[in-house]
Amino acid sequence: MGYHSAMMRSEEELVPYAPGRLGGSPVLVLAPHPDDEVFGCGGAIVQLRNSGIEVRVVVLSDGEAQGDPEVRQTEARHAAEILGLEEPEFWGLADRSLRADDPDLADRLRTLFTEFAPGLLLLPSPAEIHPDHRAVAMLGYSVIQSASPGSALHDALQATRVAAYEVSAVLRPNLLVDVTREWETVLSAAAAYASQLEHRPYTEVMEGMARARRLTLPQEVERAEAYHVVDPRYIRTHSLGEWAAAQGPIADLETVSEAVQLDVVVRTRNRQHLLREALASIRAQIHPAQKVIVVNDGGESVATLCSSQEGFGIDLIECDESLGRSAAAQLGLERATASHVVFLDDDDLMYPDHLLVLGQAVARAVTAPYVDAVQGIWRVGKDGDLEPVARHRTFGGDFDEALFGLVNHIPLPCIAIPRELALEIGGFDVEMDLYEDWDLMLRLVRKTPLTYLPRVTCEYRIVEGSGGITGANPPGSPGQLAALESLWRRHGFLDDRRQVASAVMSLVAARDRASELARIRDEELLDSRGVRDGLEAELRRIGAEGEQMARDNRELEERVVALEAVQNEVERLGAILEQIYSSRTWKLHELLDSLRGRSRPK
Repeated sequence: MGYHSAMMRSEEELVPYAPGRLGGSPVLVLAPHPDDEVFGCGGAIVQLRNSGIEVRVVVLSDGEAQGDPEVRQTEARHAAEILGLEEPEFWGLADRSLRADDPDLADRLRTLFTEFAPGLLLLPSPAEIHPDHRAVAMLGYSVIQSASPGSALHDALQATRVAAYEVSAVLRPNLLVDVTREWETVLSAAAAYASQLEHRPYTEVMEGMARARRLTLPQEVERAEAYHVVDPRYIRTHSLGEWAAAQGPIADLETVSEAVQLDVVVRTRNRQHLLREALASIRAQIHPAQKVIVVNDGGESVATLCSSQEGFGIDLIECDESLGRSAAAQLGLERATASHVVFLDDDDLMYPDHLLVLGQAVARAVTAPYVDAVQGIWRVGKDGDLEPVARHRTFGGDFDEALFGLVNHIPLPCIAIPRELALEIGGFDVEMDLYEDWDLMLRLVRKTPLTYLPRVTCEYRIVEGSGGITGANPPGSPGQLAALESLWRRHGFLDDRRQVASAVMSLVAARDRASELARIRDEELLDSRGVRDGLEAELRRIGAEGEQMARDNRELEERVVALEAVQNEVERLGAILEQIYSSRTWKLHELLDSLRGRSRPK
């Protein structure tokens, strides 16, 4: 989302110029219909199987919209046999019924992922045309992102990479796989779907796409498959909208289910460069806000900046003097008209699906939904542009009321605040300028539960040197400790020993879980290093043997050259002898020798 140089990126930054290979074991392939596993990633499947890797295919729908389900299953079994696979698993869901917000299907995928623990998950790209393809893509990604630390799902997916494949629409790839050698096998598997080839020219499309993907690859590559691959860290810290946008158009994501439009309130003061980015992230929402309210808390005028925004109008409140963060937030809350309000400080960002996810929850009658946020660390570069330093998944998680009284794990941008209820409990306390959002939520939770949506859709940013009250009161500082004590006393937290003990034990349990995960990761890292060291030693041994073989080959080649030189000399002398024997002089000598009783040497 940061400012970018006007220089256009080179081709190598947009598409691979060298082929690669998919890795990971075991491999799970999600095919929305019988045939997607062949048409989308057949070549990679053959490569993986030839490497001895376990590959399991799950076909989600029965494919009845374009054929007889029994026929299509028979074809899928035949295709799997050609690819070297075991029989696919058929879930038999209704064709064209798959939805990205289907809780039952999400639970079924969650169970599958937990039990199989794939090292590599192959699924369709969210840039696909078919709605079933997009649904499987979005649901698969969302289920993986929902895995909370310490859960069986989280443990099963620690090393899982996700590779999106293309079937009916091109995606923006970060990996191109050379499938030249495997292509005939893929075509044979595709031919097994005879009923489908009667409807559409799938093999022609496959050929066209596989040939087109050669464009940036070496000449010897005759066919290639395209993939967009992400690792677990990416999934933990990037929203579904970001993942989809990285691959192609996401215009239809908002039609997944009904979503209520929300108002957005942005507080700002003397940080126009950050405000511009915050507004850009609101403008990029795939589900637009009903109204955007900017509250300028006594800083330099932002009227010109706000009026220049294209795509939405801004309701601007400019204060003559600074009223404080709480008062600014309260002004925005009172100006809002939607049922729910989302707050975004000028240094924070929304990812493209933020308002969509919250709006869908509100449409399902969730009173106070909240999502996960990542903590983004940014700095100002040499040219004045903002540069990302790191992203961490540090916020969110299931709501724990006892723990919430001790530590706030829900940044204000994460929650859709019910406006009428917030006003009913007094709104933001204008006497507070630190933890005013936490104070409001502590009062709010006494009236309604906070409902967790396990999705990353926004970023709580820390911009080095950007100022602000939070930066002026870092953790452990006198100002921060005084504000904490004041908040705890205000809400009676320190008076309830049982609540304090419960909150502390929740923190201890979280620490113990983190320690155990760190221990497991350390052991896995040591094991990986041992395997790596063993592989490196084996590679050195093979390299040494290769060097010796190269020396032996050079000696052999020298001997062959010497033998060829001797052979050439023998042939040359033989020709001379033959010429001498056939000459008249030689024949005369031969006659004289015969008369003398001598014979020609044999």
